Amino acid sequence: MTSTRRLALSLLALSTAALTAMACGSDDGGGGGGGAAGSGGGAGSCQPSAAECYATDSSGPGAACLARADNAGAATAQLRVTKLAVTSPAVLAQPFMQDAIITKKIDFSQPRCAQRGTGQFGVLLEVDETARTLKVGGSLPQALSGDPKLDGTCFGTFHDDASGIDVAPVTSPYTVEGDRLVAKFDKVVLPIFLSNTRDDYVLLPLHQVTIKATLSADKNCIGSFDASQLSTSNNCAPAEGGFAWQSGGSLEGYITVAEAETVDIVSLAQTLCVVLSGDTARWKGKKGHPCGTDDGGNTITCGDCSTAKENLNCDENDVCTPKPAAERVLPDGDYCSTTQGPATATCKDAFLLKTELSAAAIKIAPSCN
Repeated sequence: MTSTRRLALSLLALSTAALTAMACGSDDGGGGGGGAAGSGGGAGSCQPSAAECYATDSSGPGAACLARADNAGAATAQLRVTKLAVTSPAVLAQPFMQDAIITKKIDFSQPRCAQRGTGQFGVLLEVDETARTLKVGGSLPQALSGDPKLDGTCFGTFHDDASGIDVAPVTSPYTVEGDRLVAKFDKVVLPIFLSNTRDDYVLLPLHQVTIKATLSADKNCIGSFDASQLSTSNNCAPAEGGFAWQSGGSLEGYITVAEAETVDIVSLAQTLCVVLSGDTARWKGKKGHPCGTDDGGNTITCGDCSTAKENLNCDENDVCTPKPAAERVLPDGDYCSTTQGPATATCKDAFLLKTELSAAAIKIAPSCN
């Protein structure tokens, strides 16, 4: 098994929770209360009206993107990503993967703000217009930071003993292209938390990251909230695969095939490598081959790229053992990390991740206590 913590997301549980949220008139979670974002029927009734959704009120600074703080007059503009819409790889852009994992993890648990997520995947941005730098990093689960408006959030800074990776925000100069700022980073490591505890996470390492964003005049928004994409008949949730946010930027980077192999999606009994390969029949591993244990110490059967059938030696009794490391192969990626371009016949060791993004102002502490 890999040293990185397993991505123990139960897709079935997530999808069931999403369906329940759409069917019911109330939700548990932060922000208090439940039900639809607005009140009454008719056009625009999904526009949030609760005070917790805005820095001041629905006509105040940053209201266009449900900003929880006002960056006006601040030395830096602090924002949290509200949407990461995957456009590549295609398998992650599928509505089920996007809605049940990515969007649900990013959204706060604030149903009165048309957000019914877990707040466990926070991507934070800090724009310093004087130094012309952009800082990017991940946050702890919002449940550990407190109310998004009153308490803000914080940059997660910690050392992962299992992988030896230091998780911390990184800063890079940005240039201006038209109305967009453009910043490039050699590597960004983002933690995705699996529960509301500090030590239950998986690390997403991205290389050669490029972030492009158009910051609003008041420095509170990248993109905007769009209530017209929500439906009262759907409990003020967007249609499958849809978003409540209009994009105002993008994030692009790559993850190597080998790194994708370190992320286990236990609920699918597959690694991220298997999922991104697009060929689970080939790479999911030999049925019945135990490749690790769960948190309770029970032997589990899972599929991964390094123990796929072609990487196992199986005898006549169907007893399998891994081939020597030198004989193993991994699936082809769609990207070449060496040339930082599309995969070629001789270099296909990575997957390119492309997303559209939006973001809204929030107070960010330099680190989490």
